[in-house]
Amino acid sequence: MVRAIPRNMGRIVWPAMVLALIGLAIYVSGGRVLLGALPKFQTDIEAAVAQRFDAEITIGAITGAMDGFSPRLDLVDLALMDALTGDRVVFPSASVRIDPWDTLLSRALRFNELILTAPRIRWSPDPDVRAPRLPAGLRDLFNSFERLHIRDAQIVAQGGATGSVDNLDSLRIDLDLVRDRSVRTVRLAVEAPAGVVLSAEGSGIGNPFEFSQFMGEAHGHLSGRAAALLARWFGFEAAAEGGADFWLSVAQGQPSGVIQIDLDNLKVQGARDVRIDQLGLNASFAGLPEQAEIWIDQASVAIGSQLHAFPRVQVTRPEQGWRMLTGRWEVAPAVDALVQSGVLPEKVSAVLAALKPRGVIESLLLDVASLENPLSDWAGQVEVTDASTAAFRNVPALEGIDASVSGDETGATAWIATTDFTLGLPNVYENPINASGVVGRLDGRWQRGALFLEKGLLLAEATDHDAVIQFEIDIPLSKPAAIPLEMRLAAAVQNAPAAIRQAYVPYRMPPAAYDWLAEALPSGYLDDAIFLWHGGFRPYGHPSQTMQLAANLSNVNLRYQPDWPDASLVTSQLRLNDTEIDVWSSRGMIADVAIDATRVGIQIASEGIPLVLQARAAATPVKVLNTLRQLPVLAVAAPVMDDLTVAGEADVVSDLNLAFDLRSIDQTVDVRVTSRLDSVRVASALLNLEAHGVTGAFSYGTDSGFVSDELRGTVFDRPLQVEMGAHLTSTPDPLLAARVQTEVAVTDLLSWQAVTMPLPAEGTTPVEVEVTVADSVTVDMQSDLTGVAVDLPSPWGKAQASRAPLRVTWRDRDWAAWEIFWFGRLSAVGDFPAMGELATAIDVTPRTRPPSWPARAPDPGLTLSGFIPSLDPAEWQDVEFGLPFSADGASVPLQAQDLRVGRLLWRGEELGGLSLNVRAHRSDWSARFDLPWLSGEYTQSAGLPVSESDAGMEVKTERALTLSSLDLQGLPTLSEEITDAAPPEPHGLVGGWMRQLPIYVEEVRRGDTDLGALSLVVDYRDGEGWQFRDIEGDFLGIKWLPSTHIDWRIEGEEATTLSLSAELNDIAQSLSLVGVAPIVATRSGSIDAEWQWPGRPNDFQLVEVTGHMDLEMRTGSFTSANAEASGALRLLSLMNLSGLFRRANVTQLFDAGVTFDRAQGRFDFNEGMLNIPGFSVEGSGGYFNFSSDINLRDETVNGELVVTLPLVENIPWVAALAGGLPVAAGTYLVSKVFEDQVNQLSSGVYSVTGSLNEPEVVFERVFDAQSRVTQAEAQNSASAD
Repeated sequence: MVRAIPRNMGRIVWPAMVLALIGLAIYVSGGRVLLGALPKFQTDIEAAVAQRFDAEITIGAITGAMDGFSPRLDLVDLALMDALTGDRVVFPSASVRIDPWDTLLSRALRFNELILTAPRIRWSPDPDVRAPRLPAGLRDLFNSFERLHIRDAQIVAQGGATGSVDNLDSLRIDLDLVRDRSVRTVRLAVEAPAGVVLSAEGSGIGNPFEFSQFMGEAHGHLSGRAAALLARWFGFEAAAEGGADFWLSVAQGQPSGVIQIDLDNLKVQGARDVRIDQLGLNASFAGLPEQAEIWIDQASVAIGSQLHAFPRVQVTRPEQGWRMLTGRWEVAPAVDALVQSGVLPEKVSAVLAALKPRGVIESLLLDVASLENPLSDWAGQVEVTDASTAAFRNVPALEGIDASVSGDETGATAWIATTDFTLGLPNVYENPINASGVVGRLDGRWQRGALFLEKGLLLAEATDHDAVIQFEIDIPLSKPAAIPLEMRLAAAVQNAPAAIRQAYVPYRMPPAAYDWLAEALPSGYLDDAIFLWHGGFRPYGHPSQTMQLAANLSNVNLRYQPDWPDASLVTSQLRLNDTEIDVWSSRGMIADVAIDATRVGIQIASEGIPLVLQARAAATPVKVLNTLRQLPVLAVAAPVMDDLTVAGEADVVSDLNLAFDLRSIDQTVDVRVTSRLDSVRVASALLNLEAHGVTGAFSYGTDSGFVSDELRGTVFDRPLQVEMGAHLTSTPDPLLAARVQTEVAVTDLLSWQAVTMPLPAEGTTPVEVEVTVADSVTVDMQSDLTGVAVDLPSPWGKAQASRAPLRVTWRDRDWAAWEIFWFGRLSAVGDFPAMGELATAIDVTPRTRPPSWPARAPDPGLTLSGFIPSLDPAEWQDVEFGLPFSADGASVPLQAQDLRVGRLLWRGEELGGLSLNVRAHRSDWSARFDLPWLSGEYTQSAGLPVSESDAGMEVKTERALTLSSLDLQGLPTLSEEITDAAPPEPHGLVGGWMRQLPIYVEEVRRGDTDLGALSLVVDYRDGEGWQFRDIEGDFLGIKWLPSTHIDWRIEGEEATTLSLSAELNDIAQSLSLVGVAPIVATRSGSIDAEWQWPGRPNDFQLVEVTGHMDLEMRTGSFTSANAEASGALRLLSLMNLSGLFRRANVTQLFDAGVTFDRAQGRFDFNEGMLNIPGFSVEGSGGYFNFSSDINLRDETVNGELVVTLPLVENIPWVAALAGGLPVAAGTYLVSKVFEDQVNQLSSGVYSVTGSLNEPEVVFERVFDAQSRVTQAEAQNSASAD
């Protein structure tokens, strides 16, 4: 049975198979025949297909072929037109496989596979959805096949950002859509030449081309290359690395999905270049595009080293438009990312970069009707905290805003409740307005090209005040501006410090006015104030805008000008009216002065900003002066004001007017002060002078200086009149030009300067003082000295009634402040650089006008120069006044530079012309003087210590008076009145200088005859008198020895003592040098004398001399007596024995004259009596001895002459005595053996009596070698024993 089954089936199968093969052959052959006839039925086929897919279909060509057992239709240029949209899709090549069995069973044409090769699909997407949508007919076509294969498809997208046709033929699109019963499987791959762009696969149930008829899932991956395709769609180029993964699902016609994007190096090139280093986000959506909800989370953007995170965003599609909701997020990172990425237009980025928005968005709700024109219809709400924006153009800067804002396309309203708020209006205020708290409302309205912030009403709290503020501003946003820029601001403040005014006053006013207003009220309070601004931000003062400020102030300090004293105002009002600023006050103080009716006004104009201050003051003179000292404009008068002190009981009433331009204060300042004085005492410390009872009005003006013609007062209890005004001086622009007229007595000056020493002047004279204060200060004092007698020698003395114009000028200059001109007497210029110092030059040349002094400071000290026609120093001996030098030295440097005296006199006797040069300071002196008959130099210097051990010792002063030349022939003849002059006061100037003064006379001449040289020391011994000691030298042929000195006693009874010691040479020559005929001639000798006489040295009278003299002369001869000799020479004449020999008739025994080997003797003087104990003359011709008593008063003599002659040499004379020649021979012998006896035997005695001029010589006895005078002295000695 079993074996029969196969056999039975084989009987069945094989025939069936044969029949099947035959049938297939018939099927294939018939199909080929039928398919070959298809072109004949092309029109019918197009109509059938169009009806089948509800679309207009055209076929360019149709052919058929059997593909196995399945017929295949090959279509060329298959075109399908969507009836609803008009979209046309063209398939250049399409192959359709017919399902024969399904066709047979359904008795209708059934297709199971469609293959499209290189199709061109035109795509016109919905601009609102921005997603591809296939034409309805095409969807039906694709959905009718079990298998759909698209190879190398090309999409032609029309529209996009550019509206042009975009050919994406570089892409290769492969799509496989397979249906297995109800399950659809899809695979999609999009490749570009550089690689895969998109890969996706999924599956589902239903029509995948209709979300409402499909349910399924898909997932895929987009590479970074897709960004380039999307960019091309939007009209620009882009490139990126990385990609995006997505998951999609559809259920009940509602799509949903998730996409994860992670891109690197995203670059976009187009109208703007965008570069993002990293972009990442997670997004999910649900619903069809018309009703989609989108969530974006974990979004971040990295640009450079900065990573910016974005908040969670929810986007929904309400009935119309789009809605976006966000949670809390920082504004700054999002703005920075947008600006740095370049995704925004350049202008928008620039605006955002300038605005620098910051803060926190607590919540954001934004509704947009259309993405195509989002600003046309939108609405939103936002909660912001700590929001801030910088000022940009005309948009104010905001900081610290906490607000709730709602708005739409027409406008917005902000409800503000914030702390630490800052409002910056850089075009209005230099500094931001700060508030610790602000509550209020501000509306905003915008239109095309304009923004309106309006209806702002804010209550602001600051640390030091509260304010109510109304604010509106119209801001143009386009160019040209659609509206003018205009701000309306009103602020009301109460009980606030004055400094807050700066928060409301715009700095757009000129800087000078703004700075003044900023500094004008450093302290004080605003009781109440209101500020208004209305207008744009044009230059200050433009008629299109106005600014108003009104404030009532209390206890403010008004600083109207830096460095000037503030005005303290008790109550005041401040008003600002566009270009006018005014401050009024009825009560206040400036420095120490009370003021009322005060006003400060400023007028702001393009050509200047003048300020005017007006005030009336009433205060004591002290307070007024102290206030004036504090005014910088009067700084030039500071030396005058600082020198003055004032006092008075009555108030000084003053009106002050101050004006200047704030742009150039120093060049425009104008001060006008008017004051009235009433019995004011004015004292000058510099002058040590006071004026009392000063009364009258004066004024001060910058241009006019001080002006007055009615000031009166007293000084030294004498009337004083003061006139002030610029007309009194030729100096341009004087601050002060004053003329003071009064009378001054010499006693007033002495008491004024506390001068205790007598001044050689007395009387009262009118004085006019002119004071000029400009760039420098000048004081000019003039008087003709009428009424003042000056008791000085010529040429500086004057009688009381005579005129001697004197002008003393003081100038505020560095090199010499003082100038003095005394008409016809002297000129001087000098200064006192420091206390006790002097730098003065005096020119004693008589002049009729002041000299032109060199523009340099005189040498330190006192310098004398010039020419004095006549000077008698003797007339100055009794003049007493202070000099800057004494015998010890000059306290200040003293100079006489080429000081010339035309006629130097002494007690009226002319001494000739004098040239004098002196340099002296302290103990160092150097003086050179020249007279026609006398030249010399005086030097004085302080010796320096030679070692450290000598440093503490008293410094020795070395000085000397050296007379280089003394001409006795030119020496004037001085009268007895001059020679009888009193000795200098030893403690006076001259006397002190003469003490211990060495004098060196280097040359004494008489014409051309040299008389020699001499030195001595002038000194003074206290209790005794003057001394001329150490007299030595070779003078008149005599060698004077140092022991020679003259003592001149002036204490008690005046007397002179001469101690003389000298070595004689030829007395005849010495006598001839002094012009005396020779009495005696000698080879050598000596003289020692001690004489005293009453009176001065020049009172020498032989009859008054007391003392003695020892005289020795060697090898000489007596000549004839000189009867004309007098004085000391008279004495020498008495010693000439030749006259006595002549009278004794013994001259025949001698040659002419009396020669001697030695002549010596002693002379005793006793007040007119001269006793000569013996004057012996010894020579080869004999021995003579003369003794006598001589009455010098009546010039009588009573003496004896003893003549002793050698017998041998004088035989005739002996013979005459002895009686003849025979005795002569023995006489010689006897004389040698018995010399003494012989001398006595050879001696003769003559009596000499009678007048000195004609003495009587009588021979009395012989053989006696001793005179009776000698005998008498011997007897007196014996008696005494």
